[in-house]
Amino acid sequence: MAAIRKYLLTAALAVCLERTAFAKTDLDFVVNSMYQSGHGGRQSYDGSGDQALSLYEPVLYINSQIDHDTSVFGSVVADALSSASNKAFDTGTGASASVHKKSGDGSGDEGGGGGGWQTRVGADAGYSKRIGSWAFTPTAGYSGELSYRSIHGGLNVQKFFAEDNFVLSAGVFHFSDAADPWDIAKGEFAGFKSKTTNSVNVSATQLLSERDMVLGGISYTRQGGYLEGSRNTVSTGTAVTDRAEEVLPQSRNKWTANARYVRSLSGNLAFHLDYRYYTDSWAIRSNTWEPSLALAFSDEKGVFRALYRHYSQTPAKYYADSFFVMQPNMTSDSDLSRFTANEGGVQFSYTWEPAADEAAWELGGTAIYYKRSNGLQALVLQASLTAKF
Repeated sequence: MAAIRKYLLTAALAVCLERTAFAKTDLDFVVNSMYQSGHGGRQSYDGSGDQALSLYEPVLYINSQIDHDTSVFGSVVADALSSASNKAFDTGTGASASVHKKSGDGSGDEGGGGGGWQTRVGADAGYSKRIGSWAFTPTAGYSGELSYRSIHGGLNVQKFFAEDNFVLSAGVFHFSDAADPWDIAKGEFAGFKSKTTNSVNVSATQLLSERDMVLGGISYTRQGGYLEGSRNTVSTGTAVTDRAEEVLPQSRNKWTANARYVRSLSGNLAFHLDYRYYTDSWAIRSNTWEPSLALAFSDEKGVFRALYRHYSQTPAKYYADSFFVMQPNMTSDSDLSRFTANEGGVQFSYTWEPAADEAAWELGGTAIYYKRSNGLQALVLQASLTAKF
């Protein structure tokens, strides 16, 4: 019922925005899907290492330009996630609502329980206002699912200089989350535990010439509370059933530094190069390189982009494949291990010229293939349809 109310509220908001005098409204409907496979997941409850999953996620984005200096925007999302196996996730970690229907001996779900699907709904909204050379953008949002919920808000401020050729940006964001982990020993949910995240960032963008632009930024994030993954377990013996929940510190500090260079190679071709360095208090260090080429065609009605991304990281100091002696902090989450990753893909969009008093339509799509050195692979597909009024 709550999800239905959110959709109705969004639809009503869209109608109001479209009827606002002088308003220009974009409705963007995006369907995301991801297919993942991998057999290196040491955190998997059944010891198989199987990390296969499927994700389907439709998202509705709304943006209304009230006037030259004011806009409002928002989004509504509803997604469904399937786990690698009902037993591994549902009866073992309570990751799906079907856990409430599991058989008394723990051997599986009665009647299938929906096949291991977990659903999530969420909504975000924001307001942007430019006053002279300043721009202010407050945002807020909510998302909820069976064993996780999140409420967040933030404010981004921009200052424009030299006829907008130089821009300073600063933001502050707060997330108030809660997770409901599955107690392996008791075979029930342990109750919601809180998690907070506070983040600040600063960046600067400089237009060097008609063909060159650079951006640089830094950010700091502080997390506290329950930072474990509700699905993650560790091996504590030789038998498959010798498992325990992962245990992580109640705080984590993260620092990032990023840079971007954009070069116009011709009237319709541009080169992008992005770099990001990350470090945290759990001893993870990572480097990300992402070069890409963007090509405009059909009098700039269409855009095609080819991208490549290389990522490498060191392991968290609490990571090990297994723990035969219990430790104060321990994790076998493959996301926290040492690995390198490569990603390649393409994106495109095309806009049809509207007739008089008609909406402009834009079609877009993305296809990305991702592969890690620890065996994880993923295919990400996205399709979007945008109506601009």
